[in-house]
Amino acid sequence: MPKVLHVEQFPELGADVQTPALLYGITDMTLGTDRGEGKTALIGRFQSCILIEADRPKASLQAAILASQLAVILKDQFWGGLDFVTGPPEQIHAQPEAPQESLEQFVMWSVQWIQPFEVGEFHWPWPDEPPGSLMLGINDDPREDFFPASDPP
Repeated sequence: MPKVLHVEQFPELGADVQTPALLYGITDMTLGTDRGEGKTALIGRFQSCILIEADRPKASLQAAILASQLAVILKDQFWGGLDFVTGPPEQIHAQPEAPQESLEQFVMWSVQWIQPFEVGEFHWPWPDEPPGSLMLGINDDPREDFFPASDPP
């Protein structure tokens, strides 16, 4: 978004920012559907805030255009192949916001979305076994009729 002069995640309150600015962070998380690979699936809700100086010409329109550009960027975004992101953003929603008293000099738009991701390291809770130790059976074969996975009948 070339028109944005300042982008910051989890901004410090009271910090000076150049505008137009895009501030963003994660606002809540809930459990997602685990893929069975030893990591915990989460669905994060993210919120961004676009700030435009209120005394700019057509400041409300500028903020709305930047919000729409962010929504377009978010569509199908996997963040450069980050391995912990497991799906694209969903439920992308943009709307104007009434600024807090300390931000009255700005026109604000928020863009919110949810995105699935996972945390934690993969772990295998069983001891390693030597190659060829996996034995398979067909239907209700008795154990003595099992065969190595590497040598099917």
